[in-house]
Amino acid sequence: MKNCLIIINCNDYKSTKHLVDNVIDYKIIDKILIVDNNSREEERNLIKSIKNKKIEKIFNDENIGYSSAINLGSKYLVDKYGKCNFIISNSDIVIMDEKDLSTLIDLLSFEKVGLVVPSLMERGQINRGWKDIGAKTDFLLGIPIIRDFVPDSIIYYNKDVYQSEYSFVDNVSSAFFLITSENLQKIGYMDEKVFLYYEGSILSKKIRDNDLMVVISNKVRIKHLYSRSVDNMISGYKKYKLFKDSQLYYYSTYREISKFAMTLLRIQRKIGLFNRKLFRKK
Repeated sequence: MKNCLIIINCNDYKSTKHLVDNVIDYKIIDKILIVDNNSREEERNLIKSIKNKKIEKIFNDENIGYSSAINLGSKYLVDKYGKCNFIISNSDIVIMDEKDLSTLIDLLSFEKVGLVVPSLMERGQINRGWKDIGAKTDFLLGIPIIRDFVPDSIIYYNKDVYQSEYSFVDNVSSAFFLITSENLQKIGYMDEKVFLYYEGSILSKKIRDNDLMVVISNKVRIKHLYSRSVDNMISGYKKYKLFKDSQLYYYSTYREISKFAMTLLRIQRKIGLFNRKLFRKK
C-alpha cells in the first residue's frame, strides 16, 4: 500500500515548497500530490516549477474549498494506485523527522483506528484535540466577554490523558492528519458542504459514527505555522461568515441540537456580521 502525501495549496507556494523540500527524500513517502486551489497565475507557475518523480499536481480552476480539494486528490490517487495511506496536510506544516511519519503510519494500522493526528505545535501551544463540547459551550465561546471564563476542563482533556504514547479523543484539527483510503471511503469522504472551518469536527464525528477511533500521537510533534495565505485571500467579514455558516451546518447536520440553541447560534451570527459591517472589519 502506498503512502501518499496530499498537500492542499492556495497562494502559498513558499510554504508548500518548504514542506516538499522537507520530505522529498523520505523513503516512507511514495507519492506527493499537490492540489492547487486556484492560486494566482504567478503562484501557480511557481507550483508548476516544483519537479520530482514523486510529485504530481492537480490545478483547480476555482477554489473548491479544503474538504473538496482533499476528496479530489484522494479519489485521483485511489483511481491511479489503488488502496493508499493518506497523509493530508495544509501547506504550512513542518515535519521534524521521517521517523515521526513512520510512527503515525504504524498507529494507522491498529484495529479500529480511523484517524491519526500528531500533537500540533501551533501559536505557542500544543494542540492535542478537544472534547465533544456541544452547541452551548460553542455559543459561549463566541461571546468575547464570556469566553475567557469558560473553564478549560470543559473543552480540553486532563493532562493525565496524554501520558501514554497515544490517546483517544473526540475531535482533532484537520490541518494535518492520516487516514486510509478505505476508511475515507467508508465515512463517505470529507463533507464538501463546508468551504472552510469545522472540517476537523465533522471528520472526527464521521469517524466516531462509523465505530472507529480518533487517535492523537503524544510522541510525535509537528509544527503548524499558520501561514497568512487565508488572511490575504479572505476578508475578516467573510471569514467570520464562513466560520458561522460552517458552525450552523455542523450542528444542524451532525449533532442533536434544540431549536432554542440553534436560534441562539443564528442570532449570534447575525450580530457578529452586523458588528463587522458596522466597524468595517472587512
